[in-house]
Amino acid sequence: MTEENEDRKVEGKIPHAEERANEALQGNPHRQVGDFNRVVREGRQFKDTETGYNVYVKGDRVVIVDLAINKQITQFKNSKTNTQKRILSGKWIPLN
Repeated sequence: MTEENEDRKVEGKIPHAEERANEALQGNPHRQVGDFNRVVREGRQFKDTETGYNVYVKGDRVVIVDLAINKQITQFKNSKTNTQKRILSGKWIPLN
């Protein structure tokens, strides 16, 4: 693991993210992203131009993080097609 990836460790979740994590634990397949810190560490990094949040994508798993407070905002599964649409429309700008 690189030092840069170590710096990507998220320290907590806002209440909305806790709700989404609980939905995943209850079996909601649209919220199951596995270890969200792994998605953050290993995923492609984007900036959401509407919210300013950082977006991490690993396969079909997405984690949104507010770096100002270093907390997870939400998590969800997203098709590769939808991810591409968000990139091509300029909603998500690649950072790496």
